Amino acid sequence: MIRIKPIEIPSIPASGGTITNIAFQKQDTNRCSVFLDETYAFGLHVDIVMQTGLKKGMVLTEEAAGELVNEDVYFKAMKRCLDYITNRPRTAKEIDTRLTQLGVAEPIAERIRVRLDELGLINDAEFARLFSESRVRSKGLGFIRIKQELIHKGVSPELAEAALKAAYPEDVQLQQLADQLVLAERKYRKEGDMKAKNHKITQHLIRRGFSSSHIQEAIRTAAE
Repeated sequence: MIRIKPIEIPSIPASGGTITNIAFQKQDTNRCSVFLDETYAFGLHVDIVMQTGLKKGMVLTEEAAGELVNEDVYFKAMKRCLDYITNRPRTAKEIDTRLTQLGVAEPIAERIRVRLDELGLINDAEFARLFSESRVRSKGLGFIRIKQELIHKGVSPELAEAALKAAYPEDVQLQQLADQLVLAERKYRKEGDMKAKNHKITQHLIRRGFSSSHIQEAIRTAAE
């Protein structure tokens, strides 16, 4: 499992201070270092510096400095979430988990959720559709297994059911099962006891997400 590095939140001087310098950071010129009373206090994205009109000589209270830092945390967390979504579509639950991993305070987390929703980047129904189509095409899994995976990722049972019914009609399910039965027959071909063989095949196909009633019918059909 990949360890997610939380966003570091700097400590704000209790009494605030006067901005004595604002300098571009050498490692990231999109960020600036803010110095209060000649001491480095915190970093900010350059857009925040520009938008708020920060400049040398301004006096910041602890509260004002804290608001700037929170805005920067929002900026960082939003970028991390956008990068996360770029990799593949995500469910609302996955975004919530990532925000928790990033250590984002709830007011900032909620602001990010709202913004991502406004941008149309959190859509569990669309996620369920794409995920279902992908799993049906590539994995040879049954309806039950894919539905369980969708629910585990945070998709509601209703959305999971609807997406799968559209992507995985029953005739396709039965053909997929027939194909998997052929593979299972090969896997357990050395089993001499027919009852034991059928039991192993059945359990194998159940693990792949096919219903026991469909499996038994497929085995009977194959034996005819």
